[in-house]
Amino acid sequence: MDRRRSVMMAGGVVVAALAIGQVMQSGSAESSVTMYPTGTSQPQPQSEPKPEPLRLAAGTPLAADHGAPAPVPVRLDVEGATTVPKDPLPAIVKADVCAPMLDVFADDAANLSITLTVPCHPNQTVVLQHAGLAVTFQTTATGALFASIPGLQPDGALSIRFPDGRQIAAQAAIPELAGIRRIAVQWMDADTFALRSDSPAIRVGTVSGPLPMLAEVVTLTDAPALALSIEAEVTPETCGRELLGEVLISDHGVVTREDLSLAMPECDGQGGFVALNNPLAETKLAQAD
Repeated sequence: MDRRRSVMMAGGVVVAALAIGQVMQSGSAESSVTMYPTGTSQPQPQSEPKPEPLRLAAGTPLAADHGAPAPVPVRLDVEGATTVPKDPLPAIVKADVCAPMLDVFADDAANLSITLTVPCHPNQTVVLQHAGLAVTFQTTATGALFASIPGLQPDGALSIRFPDGRQIAAQAAIPELAGIRRIAVQWMDADTFALRSDSPAIRVGTVSGPLPMLAEVVTLTDAPALALSIEAEVTPETCGRELLGEVLISDHGVVTREDLSLAMPECDGQGGFVALNNPLAETKLAQAD
């Protein structure tokens, strides 16, 4: 029996040795087999001691983490996209919708074409002035004015005055006036005059406002015997009083002005006319005096 035990023990040692040799041949630095003496029991693994529960003193708060930076607020504009908050947009400056606009153009016939846009002055009377000529016009329901007047002064400067006293100015050169002569007569309200000539007269201005201002302009020809006169009709509005006006002469771009007055007959002479013949000569005599 001792022999059998010794053989069994010897066999156990060989098996153990083979196992140790196999491990050593594999070159592993850590063995996967642990040998215990025969007849002894394997030691039981000891359990690790359980840590005692954490005890906090009454009234002692947990320490705060002061090292982390404060979060940056973000705004979600669309799903899955984030944007960093931007500075507020600057205030938008509103344009002055009431600002008037005036355009002036001169054509080959020495006339001035006028386009006025005043959105805040609809259906209002304005006074147009050019080289001493002053006439009234009325803006449209949308605050616009389209007009044309014969030019009298080569620089083509003109202005438009509004009821509140403000005015706007513009100009367009008229070089053609260097070879043109023109005469104009202007008046206010019922003191109506008319130019009679071989050339057609152009009425300038419109009856607008409490004191309308109108004019007639004639472009003179180079005829040696020029037929020209200024007339006033005897009407219930003009009879029995003196009519007042002004004559303007543009001689190759040089403008002269002269007051005009006509004594009208009594009202029993209605239907007739009072005429001032050859006003150019009368104007020259007045200038000489």
